[in-house]
Amino acid sequence: ANPLTTRYPLSHGRAVALMLPHVIRLNGQVVDDLYGELCADIQLNGSALALAEHLEELCAMAGLPRRLADCQVAASDLPAMAQEAAGQWTGTFNPLPLQEADFLRLYEIAF
Repeated sequence: ANPLTTRYPLSHGRAVALMLPHVIRLNGQVVDDLYGELCADIQLNGSALALAEHLEELCAMAGLPRRLADCQVAASDLPAMAQEAAGQWTGTFNPLPLQEADFLRLYEIAF
């Protein structure tokens, strides 16, 4: 989310809301059981995919943007944003180790 907020007039909360469902789907590969526990806590059946879909529904209900393109993010900025994201300390404690190519893929999916 940070590369989005430094390049575009997006609040951190909006950037996180937009990217979080995609990150949950990706991290579900390794911590799906933990997402299942979160789902159970909110009486939602499922795990990572269900949680990501639920968050997308909440964002839609709140009128938040759901795609990077909806925020006037330029596709040409995605590689530089991925490079920036890969260099940030916040990515070092993600349950799934991420490289620059992974961040680029996340941005492309969110675009």
